[in-house]
Amino acid sequence: MSSIAEKRLRSSVFYLDESIYSKVLLKKLLLRGVVVEHAGGAIPFGATDEAWLSKCGENGWIVLARDKRIRHRRLELDSLSSHGVAAFIFICGQATADETAEIVDSLLQKFVNMAISEPKPFMYTFGRSKKLSRISLKK
Repeated sequence: MSSIAEKRLRSSVFYLDESIYSKVLLKKLLLRGVVVEHAGGAIPFGATDEAWLSKCGENGWIVLARDKRIRHRRLELDSLSSHGVAAFIFICGQATADETAEIVDSLLQKFVNMAISEPKPFMYTFGRSKKLSRISLKK
């Protein structure tokens, strides 16, 4: 990895929503030198979408979550949009913690590059194929 890519990765902060949070994923990200905030830490477990998305937007944290039906949840999409969040949503509900950690790890640099280069708010979904699909936040 180039020094610029490494610097971008280490200067980005990822937020693990409680839907994707696991000790396995947290450990994998920390071993990569990534700064991580997570549900149960910076934001209490059970916080409303409005509360945690607001904090993520204020701080410029890159959101990682798991939700197969996110594109059908208008209130979450509106909140994500109103707080200017960059979000990557894992849509593979049956993946193990180890599998999830490996997939996320393989996409980390891409997430960081997109969070830096694309105007926020935005949301992409991804699954086992590692293909990113942009979800429209417009009503």
